Amino acid sequence: MAEPRFSIGDRVTVRDETTLFHARTQKYTRGHTGVVVEYRPEWVIPEDEAFGRDQDGRKEHFYVVRFKQHELWPDYTGFDVDTLETEFSERWLEPADKEK
Repeated sequence: MAEPRFSIGDRVTVRDETTLFHARTQKYTRGHTGVVVEYRPEWVIPEDEAFGRDQDGRKEHFYVVRFKQHELWPDYTGFDVDTLETEFSERWLEPADKEK
C-alpha cells in the first residue's frame, strides 16, 4: 500500500463527482474545502464493502475532514465556530490549492 497522500492539518477539497454506486461521500460536502483532522488506516473502499468484498476488496487510506458549517450551508444560522467532521476515502480528496 502506498503512503498516505495527506497529513493532519492539510487543507483538502472534496471532489465534486457523481457516482452510480455506494460511495459514502455525502453530496453536501462535494466541492467544499476542509482540514484533515484524523488519519484512519487503510480499509476496503465503500463500493467493494457494499458488495461484501471485505476480505478481497480494494483498499485505500481514509481521513476525517473538518468543515465549518457555515461554509457547507450558506443559510446556516449557528455560530461561526460550529464544525462538522466526516470521513472520506483518499480518492475523493484533492489538495485545496490544486488548480483546476
